[in-house]
Amino acid sequence: SMRVIDFGRPVGAAHPPFIIAALDCRELGTLERALAAVDVAADSKVDAIKLARMPSGWAPQLFDRAERRNLMMLATALDEDQIARLDWMGAPAFYLVFDWSDLELVARAASTGKPIVMQVGTASEVELAEVVATARAHGKGGIALVQSVIDVELEGLAALRRHGAVVGIADRSRGGDIPRAAIASGVPIIEKRFVLRGDDALCPQEIGDVVRDCEQLWASMSDDRRWAFN
Repeated sequence: SMRVIDFGRPVGAAHPPFIIAALDCRELGTLERALAAVDVAADSKVDAIKLARMPSGWAPQLFDRAERRNLMMLATALDEDQIARLDWMGAPAFYLVFDWSDLELVARAASTGKPIVMQVGTASEVELAEVVATARAHGKGGIALVQSVIDVELEGLAALRRHGAVVGIADRSRGGDIPRAAIASGVPIIEKRFVLRGDDALCPQEIGDVVRDCEQLWASMSDDRRWAFN
């Protein structure tokens, strides 16, 4: 079904939520701290880590560390050269941002056969329909559409679901209110932005709490659900 995507395990409304910890490499500052962030994310039992603005020189070590920790690494690709380089390095999927992409980039990413996560940004319904059609025409990996939300109203999600793709939310707030609201409304992908604390460290407790919250809520929504993945 188009409503399920394979990120090393099936992801969709009938499956446990797929939780992405999002971090900014410029905030992390050094490769050592980025590697430590991968470890914290893995220890916190998220499914994936998304590193924005990753210097290409860091990528091989970060991909290697994520793979060894059984964590999916999502890197943002801004052009076709980056798709080719990330594909060669073994990226399991590509993270695209609508506002920085064109249909050629979507086609190039899809042609690798790997799944795409598209941050929908300012895309109109017509533009998103073109993106989804382009991804499906050029590859079998599938596409998930992720929308930034600012509160528990999850504005815009109903429109996103009309495209027949797996949907997700990106949340930059503190705490678990928005992820909980999303899971309660059947959203399968939760991207949660984490920031460094004053001591330049990630707080594993904070990430772990969000993951546990999401897992327990998802499992409680039906009698036959067992948390089997994390």
